[in-house]
Amino acid sequence: MHLLVSSVVCVLLALSFPGIVSKLEENITACDDFFFQKKSPVIPGVLEDSVTRDNRYKIICQKYNNKIRFATLYDTTNRIPFFSAYKYTGTDDFTRPDIPQIWMTEPQLEPSGAEMQVPFSKQARNLDWIKDKSNYIHGTLFPITHTADPETAESTFTLTNSVPERSGFMEEIWNVVENTTKENMDRYCRDNNNNILAYVLTGAVPSKASKMNNRVNIPSHVWTAFCCYNRTETSWVSKTFKAETKKWDKNMTITLKSLEYLQSFLTKELRVNVTLFKNNCDVPASQFRCLNQWRRSMSECIRAAKRRPFLVRECYKMHPFSRFQCRERIDPYRKRYNDDMIFFQIKH
Repeated sequence: MHLLVSSVVCVLLALSFPGIVSKLEENITACDDFFFQKKSPVIPGVLEDSVTRDNRYKIICQKYNNKIRFATLYDTTNRIPFFSAYKYTGTDDFTRPDIPQIWMTEPQLEPSGAEMQVPFSKQARNLDWIKDKSNYIHGTLFPITHTADPETAESTFTLTNSVPERSGFMEEIWNVVENTTKENMDRYCRDNNNNILAYVLTGAVPSKASKMNNRVNIPSHVWTAFCCYNRTETSWVSKTFKAETKKWDKNMTITLKSLEYLQSFLTKELRVNVTLFKNNCDVPASQFRCLNQWRRSMSECIRAAKRRPFLVRECYKMHPFSRFQCRERIDPYRKRYNDDMIFFQIKH
């Protein structure tokens, strides 16, 4: 990405240095690390099998200072991001950069070649915020409060990561949502090495006709969802929140909802069946994180298998030398999964 002012000259200059800008992709392969199990959401007609299905949507691997920091699906018709995807790994103690007056734009979204068209035809520009009289502010989908280091924090100041939001909504509702999700992820989300890790998607639902400066869609709703492994519950969990941008109450109670709740809402709004995380933020038995935990604590694996009996076979596989102990402790929970047990006994 390149810091640009709203002028044709700066656009042309930025286009002459393609090595230092983010890269537009046809699929998420280049930045799939930000998605749960390296798979993007499934939004029929928009994004399927991690590939865009409509040319108006562009996958941006948001690169800043030679490192990809997060990923964005950008809507060039509405000139706002559909969603941004990032990994939350906790926040270090560093001085947050000041919010800039001029935000970064994406040169690769600009038309180029012999038939150069009007700049910023496919994205928002800084001038849109300056000309609008309604005092909208930049609502960043990947928020600075969720970044782990100064450079990643700076990378969020791009218009391809921003939607117009009124200051009241941002300060009274969405800041609270960001802090609430952060507290939950800090408390519960861990990887195999006990480091904080959560996969986060934050997006916007375009409104029917409301626009800033007659160009940039003002979303009717914004939403967020995270998926992570909860070591306390020894299972994958997800929590979400959505809010209508035109209606807010500073006394509103922020309660995180289920993934099913948000997906049902988005399915209704977008009129297609939306799946945000692969397997709805769950891992099949053959890939269950309990397999790695087994090496450290067999009791953790057994405790998980009691709640999810289909994992019993996986527990057996992990510790052949403790198989009889495993069977003795889990057998009372295997009656409904007798076929799995027979398969295991035959195979082993």
